[in-house]
Amino acid sequence: MKLTTLALFAAALGTTPAMAQQGNADNGKKLFETVGCFQCHGLAGQGALQTGPRISRTALPLEGFLQQLRNPLNQMPPYEAAVISDKDAGDLYAYVKNMPAPPDPKTLPLLMTMGSK
Repeated sequence: MKLTTLALFAAALGTTPAMAQQGNADNGKKLFETVGCFQCHGLAGQGALQTGPRISRTALPLEGFLQQLRNPLNQMPPYEAAVISDKDAGDLYAYVKNMPAPPDPKTLPLLMTMGSK
């Protein structure tokens, strides 16, 4: 993302570019649950083939995340600024960007017992 675009977006939010990138992950988690993101993307953002892609630990820059949120490419409904403000969208981004990594399958006892016969 161009620095000028980020700076303009941040200025619209009344924040610095670094603050716009960070967001409030705690509020983002609440929004993820109350707005219903989890219904398609899963509680851990893992996604599913039939409902929505994985969004946990997204590699999208903030600008790309906002573009997808406002003008989705597939079946996702658009979330206009009247529904999710730019500030709240930044908080959602901070949450999904920093979701915990999934556990290593080798650390899951149930998976370790499968196929051991």
